Amino acid sequence: MTPQSPLELAPANILVVEERPDTRSLVRVALECAGYQVAEVGNLADARAALRQGPPNVVVCGTQFGVGGSGLDLLQELAPASPDIAVVMLAGNNDFQTAIDCLRGGAFDCLPDGFQVEELREVITRTLQRQQRLVAERRRLADPIGILSRFVSENPNPIFHVANNGIVLYANPACQRVFDELNCQVGAVVPRALERIIADVAGKGSGEGEVELGTRTFAFLASPIQDTGFCYIYGHEITRFKEAERKLTRLLEEAQAMALRDPLTGLPNRTLLQDRLGQAIAQCARSSKKLGLAFIDLDNFKLINDAHGHQAGDQILVEVARQISAIVRKTDTVARWGGDELLLLLPGLNTGSEARAVVERIKHLVEKALAHNPQTRLLTLSMGVAIYPDHASGPEVLLQQADKALHRAKAGGRNRVVLFGEWADVPR
Repeated sequence: MTPQSPLELAPANILVVEERPDTRSLVRVALECAGYQVAEVGNLADARAALRQGPPNVVVCGTQFGVGGSGLDLLQELAPASPDIAVVMLAGNNDFQTAIDCLRGGAFDCLPDGFQVEELREVITRTLQRQQRLVAERRRLADPIGILSRFVSENPNPIFHVANNGIVLYANPACQRVFDELNCQVGAVVPRALERIIADVAGKGSGEGEVELGTRTFAFLASPIQDTGFCYIYGHEITRFKEAERKLTRLLEEAQAMALRDPLTGLPNRTLLQDRLGQAIAQCARSSKKLGLAFIDLDNFKLINDAHGHQAGDQILVEVARQISAIVRKTDTVARWGGDELLLLLPGLNTGSEARAVVERIKHLVEKALAHNPQTRLLTLSMGVAIYPDHASGPEVLLQQADKALHRAKAGGRNRVVLFGEWADVPR
């Protein structure tokens, strides 16, 4: 392959360090004629001064400099700067061992005494080409490493490095606010909120968890670095996710509530009522108690509804539901069965007569409250009651028996309470 011309390379600066004036001058002139920028010095002290002024691309250096002086000393000083500064040694006296020492010391090439001008130029051309390749390769390898280090240092999420004994060894800038809130710093033990995560790394091979920091929530993941005795902990703020999760949960609960509640009165609907009825029967069976189930119908509601409109009728239903709910116990259930019919569950009773006494009291208090409103003073309540287990052992039959009792109450002139089976004195 034909060597690349020095004029095709990036402009190069060369420093010639040679004690012998004739050799030094030969090298300078030969390289200047080849298009290089060349400076020359005759001793090591001047060479070091010139290097402090600005590093050249190449140093062409002799090996002998007076008593005790050696170009190998300068080569050793410049070796850490390779390949940014390439060194070509003038071995002198065709000393083979000196050439080997120069190459082992980091010289790019060596020239013996008696070299030709073209030989010098070819060596410099090869040296610059090799230098460019090495610099490019170093940059290629360094770029991913630099990017990786920037991933940690410039990451907006907290990343920190923790020893297996819990000591924080490193924390990126994003950790600062988190550490301030956790009262932690580099060199200290990991915050208590993260101790379990570190413990899981030792026990399970990895650890994760969530930490509440004021109004913010962070998820942390700990990942061990094999055979190093430490792990990295990666944090990610999930505040918005948790807020969205809570909102979704709230919406789901609201949707479930709407599916189980009457939209007008807010009372349990048939679906929720039937579920609670099954639970109440099971509970009373375990405790050997009785359960009262009462259908409630608003007498004359249709007349009021027709006279004042459906909106007024809805307001009356809401008011009646509110009043009954305020009277009953917390363990009781008031539900809307449909239309102007409500249903009442009374668990934990001792006798059927106790159920009658409760519904009679409810009837009296509600009608008394309705009497104060001119629109509702004509309203009365008809109520049909059935008792578990006296009248039925299952929910469906119990509902049927209470419904039959309600029909007898309405057929008997309304405005009364009828207990299932106790209707001998109720007009047909």
